[in-house]
Amino acid sequence: MPTVRWLAEPETALMSLAMLNLWSIGPAMIIFLAGLQGVSQELYDAAKIDGANPWREFWGITLPLLSPTIFFNFVVGLILTFQYFLPPYILTKGGPLFTTYVYNLNLYEKAFKWLQMGLAAAMAWLLFAIILGLTLIVFRGSDALVYYEVKQ
Repeated sequence: MPTVRWLAEPETALMSLAMLNLWSIGPAMIIFLAGLQGVSQELYDAAKIDGANPWREFWGITLPLLSPTIFFNFVVGLILTFQYFLPPYILTKGGPLFTTYVYNLNLYEKAFKWLQMGLAAAMAWLLFAIILGLTLIVFRGSDALVYYEVKQ
C-alpha cells in the first residue's frame, strides 16, 4: 500500500492543516461548557412540568440562553481565522504549489524575508481593517440572533 505524503501533496496539504485545526476546538468547548452550566436547571424542570420534550427544551431554553456563548465563540473564531499563520509556516512554508500560502504568511515573508517593511505594514493595516469591519458587521447583526436575559 503506498504511503500518503499528507503535507507534500497539493491535494492533501490544505486538508491536513484543516484537520490539524481540530485540536484548537478545546478552548471553545470549555467556553460552551461554562455557558451550559450557566443555564438554570429550574427552567428545564418548569419545561418538563409543562410537557416539553427534549427537542423543545433545546430550542426553547438551551439554544436561546447559549446564544451569547455561541456568538462569543463565533467572533473569536472569526478573528483567529484571519490570524492563521503558524501551522502553514512551520509545516509547509506555503507549499506545495502555494496551496497553503495564506495571507499572513505572505505578510511575514514581505516583512522579514524580503525586508519590505512598508508594504508589510500596509498589509497588516489592511488585515486589521478587514477584521475590524467584519467584526463590526457581526456585532450589528447580533441583535436579532443573540438573546440576553437582561436588556437595558
